Amino acid sequence: MNFEREEILKIGEVEGKTLLDIGAGPLANIAARDFNCQVTNIDISERALREAKAETSAEVRRKIKFEKEDATALSYPDNAFDIVVSYGTLHHVAAEKREDFIEEANRVAIEKVIIVELNPAFFEEIHSKDPYQVVNLSWLERKLSGLGKVEKYRGEQRTVFVIRKY
Repeated sequence: MNFEREEILKIGEVEGKTLLDIGAGPLANIAARDFNCQVTNIDISERALREAKAETSAEVRRKIKFEKEDATALSYPDNAFDIVVSYGTLHHVAAEKREDFIEEANRVAIEKVIIVELNPAFFEEIHSKDPYQVVNLSWLERKLSGLGKVEKYRGEQRTVFVIRKY
């Protein structure tokens, strides 16, 4: 299983929820259109947000807010969203800031946090020439297990972690 965005949203049981989607991309669009979510899609890049917004139909755009935010220091209050999703975003964060990223996602989530990250071989396949660093998935699982009940789904390309807070 490759764990594409639709599969992640089904696993996460996001139907009708408020969702914080960390990292501009198509997941926000899918969540709003196919799962009836109210989505806040954040990214540190204004360009990435503009591109994501441009790829979203006017009808779906009514269910999505596009906001510039640093995921390691979110401006939202505690428990601001039912669910927080990070689909392939954590490896774009500097290694020394990843713990802040996780803690902030957990802080603003009411029900659960879903973190999807690339498996090492797939990371190397697509990012071997990029400045990003692979996420140590064992470290990530240990860190997340301190936040709640962790469900782990390992696919060929990605591993999905669902942290249930209740």
